[in-house]
Amino acid sequence: ATRLDDARAMIDAAASAGVKLMTAFPVRYSPPVQRAYERVRAGEIGTIYGANCTNRGQMPGGWFVEKERAGGGAVIDHTVHVVDLLRWMLQDEVVEVYAEIDNLLYPDLHIDDCGILSMRFASGVFATLDTSWSRPRVFPTWGDVTMEIVGRDGVLHVDAFRQVVEVASQTQGRYYWSGWGSDMDLGLIADFVRIIREDAPPPITGYDGLKAMEVALAAYRSAEEGQPIALPLAG
Repeated sequence: ATRLDDARAMIDAAASAGVKLMTAFPVRYSPPVQRAYERVRAGEIGTIYGANCTNRGQMPGGWFVEKERAGGGAVIDHTVHVVDLLRWMLQDEVVEVYAEIDNLLYPDLHIDDCGILSMRFASGVFATLDTSWSRPRVFPTWGDVTMEIVGRDGVLHVDAFRQVVEVASQTQGRYYWSGWGSDMDLGLIADFVRIIREDAPPPITGYDGLKAMEVALAAYRSAEEGQPIALPLAG
């Protein structure tokens, strides 16, 4: 879904049919992210004050750069994953979004390829997000998801994609990262299979997907109007 009414229709259709609807947010299954979640929920760094986050990747091409199909560019592509992590960790909702969005890296595409979001949660926590397609093709990996979570008693630094070995290969003539860690996508799929077998509720619901998308849509509206946008969005 790229619109709120479409997301609601999907949620309602799944409920009416009695089937499982789970949103594909694989970053929840990154071990560093899961450890951070456990520590935040256990109160190890005290009251959370804010978070500084990134989700920067390579320009993916294909339908991702077709606005009618994707709903936008880098901002909708990369915002939803980090917003889901923040909602999950904080057990809180975004109530205001301010964003600066532009097309600076791939002007021929005529679609947003970079953006900065500032978000305020109901509890007063502030979060920022660098969401972009700023990683060049020669970068050693396709992207990143990082979080710096600031609490009263400490700071957590999370890097979801650093389970890698850095390789400088004379044979291949390049520098690259060789992954050795867990497969987030496999973790997501395994959990979906589990909820089917156990007839359990999905851990990541359609509503989670809707609320993450709502922040991205608010970011586009904020950039267009040049002012903060309150959530939930009307209609």
